[in-house]
Amino acid sequence: MTTGATHTSPGHVILINGASSAGKTTLCRALRDALPDTQTGPFLHFSLDFFMFGADVLPRTPQGKVRAWPLIRPQVFDGFYRCLPALLGAGNNLVVDLIIEGGAQRDRLRELLVPHDVYLVGLHCPLEELERREAARGDRRPGDAHRDARTVHTFCAYDLEIDCGNTPENNVAHVIGGWAARDGAGAWGKGLG
Repeated sequence: MTTGATHTSPGHVILINGASSAGKTTLCRALRDALPDTQTGPFLHFSLDFFMFGADVLPRTPQGKVRAWPLIRPQVFDGFYRCLPALLGAGNNLVVDLIIEGGAQRDRLRELLVPHDVYLVGLHCPLEELERREAARGDRRPGDAHRDARTVHTFCAYDLEIDCGNTPENNVAHVIGGWAARDGAGAWGKGLG
């Protein structure tokens, strides 16, 4: 079976950056289903969590820990980042949740996404709420939320900032309204094509 490229226009991407347990995945799922279709179609949700928490991608020990994580972590992250321009270049629209951990990651993402329409959203959540959610989930390392909360918003300028204390519906409406109203270069310099 062969498939040919059907879209000549690259897709759009809405990046949701925030600490672990801030509600990024919940927001992205809701956005995926609520965003209007563009000329290239609907939005897809894409996340590094698909690699990290799915059972099918990363090699694991019998206890469920990722094998050789310090060795493969940089490769997995860079591979995930490289997936984004490939998906966008094929005409897919994306809503992506991620934790930008530092300036080097931000710069790498920005470099890869230069030719694309990027709308960058910061999702803020108070530390106490992050820690409560992290403990309730039980699938995160204790302390990840605290570590992320100290740094995740310190090196990014955003097109829009929202708060996890708002209802998901309210945040979805803010993101969609902000994305639809953008009229020039975004926080990462590329505007509407």
